[in-house]
Amino acid sequence: MIRIGYAISLLLAFALVSCMGESGEVYTYGSQAGVVRLTPEKVIQLRSGIQITSSDFQNQAVEDGDCCLVDYQVNFSSPENKDSIYQVDILNYLPVKNWPLNPEPDTLAVRLDESYLDVSIERGIYVDGYFFLYPEYKKYYHTQTDSFSISYDPKAEPVLDEITGLRCLQLYLRSTSSYQADDTVFTTSTVVPQAFHIKDFIENAVDKGYVSGDSLNFRLVYPEYFSEGSAVYSWKYSDIYTILLDKYPDNLQNGANILNL
Repeated sequence: MIRIGYAISLLLAFALVSCMGESGEVYTYGSQAGVVRLTPEKVIQLRSGIQITSSDFQNQAVEDGDCCLVDYQVNFSSPENKDSIYQVDILNYLPVKNWPLNPEPDTLAVRLDESYLDVSIERGIYVDGYFFLYPEYKKYYHTQTDSFSISYDPKAEPVLDEITGLRCLQLYLRSTSSYQADDTVFTTSTVVPQAFHIKDFIENAVDKGYVSGDSLNFRLVYPEYFSEGSAVYSWKYSDIYTILLDKYPDNLQNGANILNL
């Protein structure tokens, strides 16, 4: 039976352990961002471009486009792992909430429950149309619930990033949080993974010729604080993130080498 984990505080680390013996060449991978696909069979698509599944996973209630972080173990010496779909032992499956893309920039609405996030875009991971992001909260309450929105302007042209000198597109990220007024239980420095469906954003950039080679540059724009005097938000720009649209190695072992690109 697959164990489903619901912890919201996690260590963002890539774990890889290998061993040799009678069981063959066995590797264990941890906290891998994945997207569920239902064809040609029920699989989890990984960033490397390969797909994994298991007999237990075939019976798990999931839908196409579900996002997750998955720990799994694979035996590369197994005769069944000679094709593009790898049979693995899924050790842990953590569902990740995913949010749709809005084609109208969301920058004007003032919200009393706005969250001012600590976003490290360099820790983001792009997988099959979804961008996984790991916002961190200084305080995260026991009863807290969060809502995210991500938007873009399909007509906008790339802008100049003054730090790098590169031209990039922009995605606007907003978040709200709420919790019970009497809640005094919280954790600190808590990371809550989220996924955003940005396939249309990418396709629009490709159609308009904003992709250089196989590289698409973008950055996030999100509220840093609210100025009560002027009744407007001060906006912050993330570092640039580059999606390598053709960066898919041919096998799972090589896939482990590109996780931090």
